[in-house]
Amino acid sequence: MRAVVIGGSGQIGGSLLDSLRERGAEASGTYATVAYPGLIHLDAADLESSASWIRASRPDVVFYPAGFTWVDGCERDRDKAFFANHTQPLNIARAVASYGGRFINFSTDYVFDGLSGPYTELDPPNPLSVYGQAKRQAELDLERELGELQLTIRTAWVFGPERQGKNFAYQLVRALKAGKPMIVPSDQVSSPSYGPDVARVAVELAERRVSGLIHVVGPETIDRLTFARAIALGFDLDPSAISAKPTAELAQGAPRPLQGGLLTPRLDSLIPAAMRPLDQSIADFVARLDRRSDYADPRKSAG
Repeated sequence: MRAVVIGGSGQIGGSLLDSLRERGAEASGTYATVAYPGLIHLDAADLESSASWIRASRPDVVFYPAGFTWVDGCERDRDKAFFANHTQPLNIARAVASYGGRFINFSTDYVFDGLSGPYTELDPPNPLSVYGQAKRQAELDLERELGELQLTIRTAWVFGPERQGKNFAYQLVRALKAGKPMIVPSDQVSSPSYGPDVARVAVELAERRVSGLIHVVGPETIDRLTFARAIALGFDLDPSAISAKPTAELAQGAPRPLQGGLLTPRLDSLIPAAMRPLDQSIADFVARLDRRSDYADPRKSAG
């Protein structure tokens, strides 16, 4: 399999490249703004040149974990949110489909309103935020235009080792190492998902030529405070500095689905026990930081 990962410098993108190469695929990754050795510069915002590059390269499958994922930023700039999370992936997907290649996009539980989660693939979406709305529109248009040539993977609360060190676990560990308090929402519930496992499963689904829509998340549905405390303990840090407040008191810019999270009936039927539980994921996270120098290490970055 010849694969391209658009956004290879990001969290899921980096893990996708690792998984593809471990499974013997010929894989290349791109970056738009954050360069790393071995990655190819490709700005998906340049619609014509990025589509031309895909058509010339003709990979068998394109993974698209890139996008504008700052939820509050999306709420402030609807045009940017839709351009990055809808227009750009759809443009690349059309280029892939033009020669019969396959396209794998990544979406989110923010396509739901969080009134009655966790949700299956059959539950009707109702996004509250601009971010969720853009992601849902991408889901709809990819399905309508590409059909069996596309797979949309919804995931949630992705964490784990990455080169940029931006995800929630990094923010938490850095704060605790620096002796700073950490306030998290007390009423937001979702499904923590370990990035390397999300990537491994995505590659296996691509190998099986699975299409349509599938949820790929960790097996637990928990609140943010429980998640944060588990990370702290896994990194041998004191969780007592972590406190929680209701979302309404945190002045977050975009509405969040409170009772969110995803259920995985389709994944369970295809790959039983595909995702490791939280405690095993955190232990693997720490182990990967210990053995690989290319990851940002939050234990070493606090002053």
